[in-house]
Amino acid sequence: MWLSLLLPFIVSFSVLVFIRPLAQKVGLVDKPNYRKRHQGAIPLIGGIALFIGNLSFYLLQWNEMRFPYLYLFCVTVLLVVGVFDDRFDISPFLRAVIQIILAGMMIHYAHLELASLGQIIGPFQLQLGSLSFVVTVLITLAVINAFNMIDGIDGLLGGLSSVTFGAVALLMLLDGQINLAVWCLALILVILPYALFNLGAFGVKNKVFMGDSGSTLIGFTVIWILLLSTQGSGHPINPVTALWVIAIPLIDMVAVIFRRLRQGKSPFRPDRLHLHHLMMRAGLSSRQALFLITFVAALFAGFGILGEIYYIDEWIMFALFILLFFIYYYSIARAWRVTRLIKRMRRRASRYKKTHLKP
Repeated sequence: MWLSLLLPFIVSFSVLVFIRPLAQKVGLVDKPNYRKRHQGAIPLIGGIALFIGNLSFYLLQWNEMRFPYLYLFCVTVLLVVGVFDDRFDISPFLRAVIQIILAGMMIHYAHLELASLGQIIGPFQLQLGSLSFVVTVLITLAVINAFNMIDGIDGLLGGLSSVTFGAVALLMLLDGQINLAVWCLALILVILPYALFNLGAFGVKNKVFMGDSGSTLIGFTVIWILLLSTQGSGHPINPVTALWVIAIPLIDMVAVIFRRLRQGKSPFRPDRLHLHHLMMRAGLSSRQALFLITFVAALFAGFGILGEIYYIDEWIMFALFILLFFIYYYSIARAWRVTRLIKRMRRRASRYKKTHLKP
């Protein structure tokens, strides 16, 4: 087991070191623009390192993994599409179509689908029946893009995905599901080298980004593991608990989409309306926003774990999650209005100084 944990870390670290020059030669880099304030062209190779590190784990644990051929096919497609998107900017519609096809394959061939929502509205299982296919596809798209959209500041994607995988690993260990627990721990170790490079632990010149190839791969892996652990007989995790272990990416994505639609904008159009952007506008540094958001995500995941351990009714956990979303959305909307008001006041003060306080 130790080899299965150590090798993915070593492989991921080595990939980040050795393919960096190649990424720069082929133009697989992220350049700063009006939304991206980093300095210089940063290689987008985190997803490649994640894929190869995860692959090394799969090869070692092949006989213990469920549907290995299908999973590796899906993440390979996501990697290739993500790399092309990072390099050439593929249409969001085309990416969504590919993700829908992969979700359909997951449902058809692996029978991984959201068939039951658990007891979220009362003391009975809410079965989706014929709606299961459509709901599973939509949930898959939501989770993939939630982790894609949250990747806005250094370390955040690595931190939030590690919280999710760590929470699931703990729940799997408590239930005796050792294989899934070890996979989740291996995924954290695969992400760790990327997080170190991304945060500049080896110098700013060696910094790397995850890219869409990595964020979509993480999102797909998250929904794959959650479906394995929340559906079927004897599932170790209640479906509502899955909401708590991915609370920040999911809530932030839904809130941002609602805000864009209310403003008459496309829900797929990138902007600077996410939680981390608000925190930085409020005066926090990128590193402070990272630690605060990750800490809150860990608190939410921990609450979900406590709900499992102490058998809190699922409908209560679901009601609390919905309440959390509305509190978040209301608070963020007010915070954005206050932020815009402060910016307007600063602009007016600046104009006043220029026109009335000239020497």
